Amino acid sequence: MNTELEKSITSLNFEEAIAELEEIIEKLESQESDLTLEEAVELYKRGILLSQHCNQILEKAQQEIKILTKNQNGELEEISFVEE
Repeated sequence: MNTELEKSITSLNFEEAIAELEEIIEKLESQESDLTLEEAVELYKRGILLSQHCNQILEKAQQEIKILTKNQNGELEEISFVEE
């Protein structure tokens, strides 16, 4: 388990990070889990780091998204994505 916890989070792509985060959530929520308190705390910490990593990836992707819209002259214009 230590090698899994030591795996570099920044090397994970979004899909890998989400999958691992889902696994951690399942382990922590499982009533049949035999995790010690220390193991649960370590998984929780890793889950927080994975969540932050995913948020950073999403924010970067959001900044890259451009929307094509028509301006007043009827020409296509590229504008930055703005979160509602």
